[in-house]
Amino acid sequence: MCQAIRDYGKENLRIEKKEGIDIGRNEGIDIGRNEGIVIGRNEGIIQTLIKLLQSKLGFLSKDTLTKIQSCNQDQLDLLTVHIFDIHSEKDILRYL
Repeated sequence: MCQAIRDYGKENLRIEKKEGIDIGRNEGIDIGRNEGIVIGRNEGIIQTLIKLLQSKLGFLSKDTLTKIQSCNQDQLDLLTVHIFDIHSEKDILRYL
Protein backbone atom coordinates (compact mmCIF):
# COMPACT_ATOMS: atom_id res chain seq x y z
CA MET A 1 0.00 0.00 0.00
CA CYS A 2 2.75 2.47 0.94
CA GLN A 3 4.67 1.62 -2.25
CA ALA A 4 1.56 2.29 -4.32
CA ILE A 5 1.17 5.69 -2.66
CA ARG A 6 4.84 6.52 -3.28
CA ASP A 7 4.54 5.44 -6.92
CA TYR A 8 1.40 7.52 -7.31
CA GLY A 9 3.17 10.57 -5.81
CA LYS A 10 6.20 10.12 -8.09
CA GLU A 11 3.98 9.86 -11.16
CA ASN A 12 2.06 13.00 -10.21
CA LEU A 13 5.32 14.84 -9.57
CA ARG A 14 6.62 13.78 -13.01
CA ILE A 15 3.43 14.93 -14.71
CA GLU A 16 3.40 18.26 -12.83
CA LYS A 17 7.07 18.84 -13.66
CA LYS A 18 6.40 18.20 -17.37
CA GLU A 19 3.38 20.52 -17.28
CA GLY A 20 5.49 23.21 -15.60
CA ILE A 21 8.18 22.89 -18.25
CA ASP A 22 5.55 23.09 -21.01
CA ILE A 23 3.98 26.18 -19.44
CA GLY A 24 7.39 27.86 -19.10
CA ARG A 25 8.29 27.03 -22.69
CA ASN A 26 4.99 28.44 -23.98
CA GLU A 27 5.42 31.62 -21.95
CA GLY A 28 8.95 32.00 -23.34
CA ILE A 29 7.66 31.55 -26.89
CA ASP A 30 4.95 34.17 -26.31
CA ILE A 31 7.46 36.65 -24.87
CA GLY A 32 9.83 36.07 -27.79
CA ARG A 33 7.02 36.47 -30.32
CA ASN A 34 5.88 39.75 -28.72
CA GLU A 35 9.43 41.11 -28.64
CA GLY A 36 9.84 40.16 -32.30
CA ILE A 37 6.67 42.02 -33.19
CA VAL A 38 7.85 45.16 -31.39
CA ILE A 39 11.29 44.98 -33.02
CA GLY A 40 9.74 44.46 -36.46
CA ARG A 41 7.34 47.36 -35.96
CA ASN A 42 10.18 49.67 -34.90
CA GLU A 43 12.28 48.63 -37.89
CA GLY A 44 9.36 49.46 -40.17
CA ILE A 45 8.94 52.87 -38.54
CA ILE A 46 12.67 53.53 -38.85
CA GLN A 47 12.71 52.63 -42.55
CA THR A 48 9.65 54.79 -43.24
CA LEU A 49 11.11 57.78 -41.36
CA ILE A 50 14.40 57.44 -43.23
CA LYS A 51 12.61 57.37 -46.59
CA LEU A 52 10.48 60.39 -45.69
CA LEU A 53 13.43 62.38 -44.37
CA GLN A 54 15.58 61.51 -47.39
CA SER A 55 12.75 62.57 -49.65
CA LYS A 56 12.32 65.83 -47.75
CA LEU A 57 16.01 66.70 -47.25
CA GLY A 58 17.51 64.92 -50.24
CA PHE A 59 20.42 63.40 -48.32
CA LEU A 60 21.15 62.02 -44.87
CA SER A 61 24.70 61.44 -43.64
CA LYS A 62 25.80 58.02 -42.40
CA ASP A 63 26.02 59.45 -38.89
CA THR A 64 22.41 60.65 -38.99
CA LEU A 65 21.22 57.34 -40.48
CA THR A 66 23.02 55.43 -37.72
CA LYS A 67 21.45 57.61 -35.04
CA ILE A 68 17.97 57.15 -36.50
CA GLN A 69 18.48 53.39 -36.72
CA SER A 70 19.42 53.23 -33.04
CA CYS A 71 16.43 55.28 -31.83
CA ASN A 72 14.20 54.04 -29.05
CA GLN A 73 10.41 54.17 -29.30
CA ASP A 74 10.12 57.63 -27.70
CA GLN A 75 12.65 59.12 -30.12
CA LEU A 76 10.87 57.53 -33.09
CA ASP A 77 7.61 59.02 -31.88
CA LEU A 78 9.21 62.47 -31.56
CA LEU A 79 10.62 62.32 -35.09
CA THR A 80 7.28 61.17 -36.43
CA VAL A 81 5.31 63.92 -34.70
CA HIS A 82 7.79 66.64 -35.67
CA ILE A 83 8.58 65.53 -39.22
CA PHE A 84 6.97 68.70 -40.62
CA ASP A 85 9.21 70.83 -38.38
CA ILE A 86 12.39 69.23 -39.71
CA HIS A 87 14.21 71.21 -42.39
CA SER A 88 17.80 69.99 -41.94
CA GLU A 89 19.86 67.21 -40.38
CA LYS A 90 20.52 69.53 -37.47
CA ASP A 91 16.77 69.58 -36.80
CA ILE A 92 16.72 65.77 -36.79
CA LEU A 93 19.52 65.66 -34.23
CA ARG A 94 17.62 68.01 -31.90
CA TYR A 95 14.97 65.32 -31.46
CA LEU A 96 17.49 62.55 -30.85
